[in-house]
Amino acid sequence: MSDAELTATLPHYPFSFRGDALAPALKQFLVHEPVTRVVTNAGHPGWLVTGYELARDALKDPRLSRSALSDPEMPQEDSGAPPLAVVGTMIMLRRAGLREEAVKGMSPRQQYVPLSRVRAIAEELLDEMTGRGTSGDLVEDFALPWAARVTCELLGLRPAVASEVSAWFGLMATGPIADRRLPTEWPASLDRLATWMDDLAETGLLPRLMQLNDVSPHPLPPVDMLEVAHMLTFSGLGNPAAFLAACVLALARDPKLANRLREQPDLMPLMVKEVYRWAPLLGDSITRIAMEDLVIGDVHVHAGELVMISTDAANHDPAVFAEPERLDIDRDAAPHLRFGHGRHYCPAAALNQLQTEAALDVLLARLPNLRLAAEPPVTWRDHHSVLMPVEVPVHW
Repeated sequence: MSDAELTATLPHYPFSFRGDALAPALKQFLVHEPVTRVVTNAGHPGWLVTGYELARDALKDPRLSRSALSDPEMPQEDSGAPPLAVVGTMIMLRRAGLREEAVKGMSPRQQYVPLSRVRAIAEELLDEMTGRGTSGDLVEDFALPWAARVTCELLGLRPAVASEVSAWFGLMATGPIADRRLPTEWPASLDRLATWMDDLAETGLLPRLMQLNDVSPHPLPPVDMLEVAHMLTFSGLGNPAAFLAACVLALARDPKLANRLREQPDLMPLMVKEVYRWAPLLGDSITRIAMEDLVIGDVHVHAGELVMISTDAANHDPAVFAEPERLDIDRDAAPHLRFGHGRHYCPAAALNQLQTEAALDVLLARLPNLRLAAEPPVTWRDHHSVLMPVEVPVHW
């Protein structure tokens, strides 16, 4: 069978862009075929891993390489720029000796945007939203601008550019939307960022990295430093905005849960951790290249093949999480795999949790009668690597 004939027979991944329910196909594969062959947006065959134990093992398997994805000759999940840019810029940071400082700047140890400021930004946005009436959209009015403002202050970008950064969520596009938009929008965003880099704030992660780069024995040239800044900016926006949107959607749909958190604010960390597990947030997967022949489950994977790990599916494995579709903050279960596992565990995980908790504390205090508007129904952005509703319409 030719490659074209093979890919024509395979199910096309991803299966859904809904962020509040696992795709039916993922549920089926999770139970009946936890390692299955699929075809990607780029037209390449790959192995999709869905089971919790298999996914956890694959995430820490040194024979599955993340850096190999930067090789254009390797099979890819998508033809868009963002996945390759993330991998490539982390390699560049390590080469220049800047990775440790970058990781520190994305951890709770960072000093650029304290939690008091994170709360203040949430307060300012809610002031603006409630000042316009008794209804609003918790995506455009809250989650996106909150993530943009926090990211700008952390990185040292001027506050005036936050509204433009907010629009960069479109850079998370995949598939046909990426093919249509990214050829122009990706370079345009790099050009805009280049102008902002000429006028950074005095403090922030980017000014610090540039200062260290000036004295590095292997300094990054300006074009590479721009790529690093670009990756930090759009990734700092996309995942935090989408996750906050998932949290506020869950709370607006469940007033009893919202009231419980108001009465017992010490439960907020449990709420956030459970939403990390419950909400499908990836419109694609965590990808790796097999560097040698290996076995995953009952499947023989050959060197050079693409392996895609669905942490969304793994977090809904009924063998590990009872009634996985139910959001239960009292759940006593295995750790979620939202931020990966092993040596590539996301360095911003702990900071994102603390910042999200702060924003949600403010939201619940300010909007005691928060409810999801009955109409229109919540819809989701198609063909994005990070899943987020088009809007979360609420009233209070």
